[in-house]
Amino acid sequence: MSPAHFARRAEKLQPSSIRKMMIIAKRLISEGRTVFELNIGQPDVPCIPVFLDAIAARGREGRLNYAPFIGENCLRQAYARYLNDHFDRRGAQHLVVDSENVLVTCGASHALTSTFLSICDPGDEILCVEPFFPPYTGFLGIADGVLRSIPTYAEQGFALPTIEEMERYITPKTRALLFTSPSNPSGKILSPQEVTRLARLALKFDIFLIADEVYREMVLGDREAFSILQVDLEPAEMERLKHRIIVIDSASKAFSLCGARIGFVISRPEIIQKISLVNAHTVACVSDILQHGVAVAYEHVIKNPSFFTELRRTYRERLEAAMEAIHKYLPWAIVPRPDGAFYVMIQFPEIEDITEYCLFMLEKFNVDNETVAVTPAASFYLSPGRGRNEMRLALVVSPEKIKRSIFIMAEAYKAYKAYLKEQGKDIVAQNSRRLSNNDRGYINQENPSDCTGCAGYSVEAIVE
Repeated sequence: MSPAHFARRAEKLQPSSIRKMMIIAKRLISEGRTVFELNIGQPDVPCIPVFLDAIAARGREGRLNYAPFIGENCLRQAYARYLNDHFDRRGAQHLVVDSENVLVTCGASHALTSTFLSICDPGDEILCVEPFFPPYTGFLGIADGVLRSIPTYAEQGFALPTIEEMERYITPKTRALLFTSPSNPSGKILSPQEVTRLARLALKFDIFLIADEVYREMVLGDREAFSILQVDLEPAEMERLKHRIIVIDSASKAFSLCGARIGFVISRPEIIQKISLVNAHTVACVSDILQHGVAVAYEHVIKNPSFFTELRRTYRERLEAAMEAIHKYLPWAIVPRPDGAFYVMIQFPEIEDITEYCLFMLEKFNVDNETVAVTPAASFYLSPGRGRNEMRLALVVSPEKIKRSIFIMAEAYKAYKAYLKEQGKDIVAQNSRRLSNNDRGYINQENPSDCTGCAGYSVEAIVE
């Protein structure tokens, strides 16, 4: 029997497009299909070895305890040392972080959700830079908040607008500015001038400035990410800014520990204390054994910074493989080269809505039983019509598999165009439906038939 009703916040929540594509991919894998899962930021890079050694040793002690709701001191201290060392080794001026500035959370997702719950009343707004990570909408929805966006454009290198332009998006309900650098999904690294511009905007309107810096170590070029902790203002302005900065971080990407769910909030102690109470009244605490393992990981990279040098090399090789394959197989695609993170945004200029193609490729097309999962990009935007002909590709498999995936994407595109032509449809005129909640990906048609013109490849019938 169904309950009488659900809370409005629960009714509004939906799985992100990233997760919806993952559901389909996992089903196909269970049915024997090989799927290159480039739809989600789950690296295939093995996790940092010292983490496994540390939790194994801790586990042999035979006790798993409740941890302080603010986090274990060993991890808070190790993370603070790591963050200061990250800037100090580069000779960068920065705000010094102490353990009292650090809260441990169940991943960056929980860090953001707890932050929104702490600063937003129902109806309050968070203003984020677009394109953005789609689950932000749900994290804020838990707090009955509303996400608004500041548009940026690939044609302009995803550059931030001027302060005057951004002011147009501030309302009396705006509680914070939120930005990601390096960006998921665009790979954009905001310049020092752009980050400073956001800081001045936060000061002018007396709102929080939330910096999602999860991809800090994922630099694909020569330019380091510029942290909000590095902003240099006049002393009086800096004193005010310190009480408005909230940094979000995670061990997931840096150490390939997505499943460990260890994240961080970095801020002034009075802000940390407020957000930590959400920890106390939601998850109670974060796993002590996992915190111990992550603390050992941070201590390791302080002593061995070459770990991140090798990690960057890995993702740079993958980016080069992707760009080479795109140039070879998709030469007409528009692909801004990312500065950081490990994603590539690909625009298919002649498609009006790319979702149908992505579903066709995933569920209905294969080359030697291999297919590819990517993420349609419309959910990375709030501006109407944005991202409808774009997809995000995650560089989370080997260079060889990335090249193979892009070859399959190109062949699937040929098959998709042939299918539409057979149906008398124009590829630009398609009004494809959104992903439905039950994860089905079929294209609506009255008379299912196999796609022609695809010799050597398997294209299944498209059915209701």
